[in-house]
Amino acid sequence: MLKAIVFDFDGVVVDSEPIHYKAILEMGKSLGVTFDYDHYLREYIGFDDRDAMRMILKEAGMPIEESHVAKLRQQKQLVFNELVGKGAAAIPGAVELIDEAYSQIPIAISSGATTMDIELMLDSINRRDRFEIIVSADHVIRSKPDPTTYRMAVEQLAEKHTGLNLTPSECLAIEDTAAGIESARGAGLMTLGLATTGPASSLSRANRVEPGLAGVTLAKLREWFNGTD
Repeated sequence: MLKAIVFDFDGVVVDSEPIHYKAILEMGKSLGVTFDYDHYLREYIGFDDRDAMRMILKEAGMPIEESHVAKLRQQKQLVFNELVGKGAAAIPGAVELIDEAYSQIPIAISSGATTMDIELMLDSINRRDRFEIIVSADHVIRSKPDPTTYRMAVEQLAEKHTGLNLTPSECLAIEDTAAGIESARGAGLMTLGLATTGPASSLSRANRVEPGLAGVTLAKLREWFNGTD
């Protein structure tokens, strides 16, 4: 029985991966690191900024020191904020599904992005008030594919909605990366993979894969996932 939805953020709610790419690329120039978007999708997608900065340092042939990682994250954040200020677009169908689900069942966000990034982009699409629970990279030591972010999101939803007796198997994770699918599966959630960022073949571990959220309604999700093991 589908009782709650936990949304990934980048590539599921907002088309933000190109913005993250541009911010990382701009920040990487100071280290002499540059790469195309396909390389970003292959090597960086699905990881949080801590791991992305470690990968940047590795590509630059530099030692991976956490103080340097923190400094690079700050630099990237400044560029990212500026880019989002110019506008961020919602994934087609995401706003409609969020609004419909919000009025009927508990929803949350489980993301490898920072809380600042998430709130900034939710503000840009006027949906900050829809999510009572946001679990971000700021709240965990290990981000996706580790299951902690999804486990925490379900636990917090269960605490807020005690009457539902919510369990992970009654929650649906909506994801766009293989790392995210593994994270949700590891926490015991049902999974819907969206081929909004990469090929559908990379999401083969999801219970169901769709091209995107356009036309996806709560009724369809209940049809697809009620009774899913």
